[in-house]
Amino acid sequence: MATISALILTYNEESNIGACIGSCRNVVDKIIVMDNNSNDRTKEIAESLGALVDQSDLTYKKRFAKGISHPYVDTDWIIYMDADERLTPESSKELKKMCDRYLDSDITGIVCRYVNCFLGKEIRHGDSVGRKLRVFKKGCAAFETKELDEHVILLRGREAYMKTDILHLDFRGLEHWINKHNGYAKRTAKEHLDGLEKELPMDGLAKVSRIRRNIKNKIYYKLPMGMRAHLLYIYRYYFRLGFLDGNEGKILIFLHAYWYRFLVDSYICEYQKEAQAKDKKNNGETG
Repeated sequence: MATISALILTYNEESNIGACIGSCRNVVDKIIVMDNNSNDRTKEIAESLGALVDQSDLTYKKRFAKGISHPYVDTDWIIYMDADERLTPESSKELKKMCDRYLDSDITGIVCRYVNCFLGKEIRHGDSVGRKLRVFKKGCAAFETKELDEHVILLRGREAYMKTDILHLDFRGLEHWINKHNGYAKRTAKEHLDGLEKELPMDGLAKVSRIRRNIKNKIYYKLPMGMRAHLLYIYRYYFRLGFLDGNEGKILIFLHAYWYRFLVDSYICEYQKEAQAKDKKNNGETG
C-alpha cells in the first residue's frame, strides 16, 4: 500500500486550513504545513488537527522546495495543496487507488482536475476546469522557474490523469478578483514581452500543460491584439458551452476575456510604447 503526505502552503489561512486538512486527512498519512509566518491562528488550528507546521519567511517556491525535501515527508507520494482547495470523497478514493496502482511503475506524477467556485457556484463548462500536476512521488518533482502561471514539473517518469474533481474555493468577492487579476495582468504582460525572443521551457510539463502553453503562445498571441480577447470569449462561452453555467459562468468568462486578457493586451501596448519612447530618447542623446 502506498503512503501519501499532504503538503499545504499557507499564509493567514485560519478560515480555510481546517477544512482543507479535513478533506484530505482520511487519505494521507502525514500532513505538513509550510507557513509564511502567519499572524492569525493558522498554525494553532493546523497543529490541533495533527499537522506538522514549519514556519519561515521564505518565498512560496522556496517553501515548496523545502517542504518536498523535509525529513518529516518520508512517504511514497506527496499531494501539494493550497489551503483553499478541497479533496472530495470521490477524488480522495480515486487518489488512493491511483497511488497504490502506480507505486511500482514509471508513473511518477498524477494530474488532478480542478473545479473553480465563482459567486458560490461550481463552474464546470467554458473550458473552466483546470488540470494541474499536483501529486508526485517523492524526489521526482520540482517547481519550474517561470515567474507566473508556473507548474510543477516531473524530473523523471510520466504522468497519469485523475477523473474526479478537486474543488478550488479561492473566490473572495469581485473586488478581490479584479484587484488580483490586475496584478496578474501586469506580470503576464511583462513576462510575455520578456519571452518574445526565447523558447518557454517545456521539459517535465504534463502533456495537458504543454498543449495549453503552446496554444497560448503559438496561436492566441499570434492573433491581432484586441480581437483575441473577443474571440476567447466567443470560444469559451459558445463553443465550450460556458452558457450552461448560468449567470455565474457568463460573468466569469466575460471578466476573464474582457477584463483580464484585454488588460494584458493593454499593458503589453503600454510597455511597448514606453520602450519605444526610451529608445528614441537614448538615440537622441547619443546621436
